Amino acid sequence: MRRAPLVFVALLSSACPESGDAALDQSWIDGAQPDAAASVPDASSMDAPSTIDVSGLDAPALDAFGLDAFGLDAFGLDARRADAFSGPEIGVDRWSAGTLTGLPARGELLPLPGGGVGGPVLTSNNPEIFTGEGLLYGNARPSPTRGGEAHELSGDFGVYLHHVNQTGARAYVWLLVTNPGASDVTVSAEGSGYDQTETGGLGLGSSPDYRVSAEWIRGAPDTVVAPTSLAPARPLVIYREDVNDRAELDGRFAIHTSAPVYVYVVTTAIDDVNEAIRLSRTDAAGDYRVSGRPPPPYGRECGVYAHDTWQGRFDVAVPSGPSHVGFVVNTATGTGFSQVQAFPALAHYDESAAESVGMYGNVYDLDVGLVHDGTGGTRRVRVLFHSLASGAASRYWDGLSLVDGREVVVRHVPGSVSTTLAELDLAPGETTRVHFRAMVPGLASIPQALTIESD
Repeated sequence: MRRAPLVFVALLSSACPESGDAALDQSWIDGAQPDAAASVPDASSMDAPSTIDVSGLDAPALDAFGLDAFGLDAFGLDARRADAFSGPEIGVDRWSAGTLTGLPARGELLPLPGGGVGGPVLTSNNPEIFTGEGLLYGNARPSPTRGGEAHELSGDFGVYLHHVNQTGARAYVWLLVTNPGASDVTVSAEGSGYDQTETGGLGLGSSPDYRVSAEWIRGAPDTVVAPTSLAPARPLVIYREDVNDRAELDGRFAIHTSAPVYVYVVTTAIDDVNEAIRLSRTDAAGDYRVSGRPPPPYGRECGVYAHDTWQGRFDVAVPSGPSHVGFVVNTATGTGFSQVQAFPALAHYDESAAESVGMYGNVYDLDVGLVHDGTGGTRRVRVLFHSLASGAASRYWDGLSLVDGREVVVRHVPGSVSTTLAELDLAPGETTRVHFRAMVPGLASIPQALTIESD
């Protein structure tokens, strides 16, 4: 059963995380305020800079449990709106002869017009699989064992998390925000998070990854945190999920704050916010993966990345006669394409991806104008979306998209890797726009391509 949206606020005393043994009255989970006299760990200690020297420590490299391709995902109110980028018109000279009989040739694909917009996204996916309690990612300080740097977030920003519990028992995953400043901060949030027990498994159309992407792109969040005044040195629980052993968790949230905050993704063995705060300074054991040099390729994301949306608005001149043109989508360093669409990291754990490789939890928002030059007759035009990955993954893409506001499921598996987004007749002199909007779901495999065909 899903919980009704609640605001979770933990009031603090002067006790520090290392010394707090008293238990917080858990009636606060049901919306009641806790006893102000209860001894709760102090978030000011939680946020304090670490003095541990991490320069000589090696990150653990544990092999365990392989999710298909990249294990990641996401929800869809963009953190920040911006005017669309305007790419140059793509002329008929950029088209190739003939209609497609399969996937487009990689060498024919053009760079995708547009660029990154929207606020940053804090992503927690390394270790993807956790085997013990502690911090999965936080932006308050360098990790004791994994390096990185502090990076305050404020205004509008996103959080994406994707993890698998392999502790051998039920675990709890917390998304916490704390106020490190000297004045109150107003915080609100919305988003969705699910584990596979709730959604019915990892099957096509029923995984947490699909569910989160669908709710994000529809703008129908499962969790809503109303504007809340957060006093200095106090934490706010944005989201908490209990996750069965060997179950996957996927979540995407938009957070809005009036001043800088720190964000923590923490896992605990018991359902107690005191434990989440206490363990926020201890790294959770798990399969911490090391990226290539230079990173990616490919690496796992664990950091703060520059944007939440690749947005492009451009016009394409449609020629007469059978022909096609294509644009590469979702590229990263090491994919073999000259254009890298992955957003750069503003901060990240040392061996984690230095860019948002895979773009999981991010949105592609493409507005394409199809232009008939007025000569000749009506032209039949098709717009398609393809996955170019290969291999033994059970899926290459399984998510919900909007095409001119109409819901279109994009489901690519081996042997079926193309989706028709739109088919239309383009009259002489007409310009018709096709607006495609989709979140990159977890468990997707890159790269993709957008193609246009004319008969």
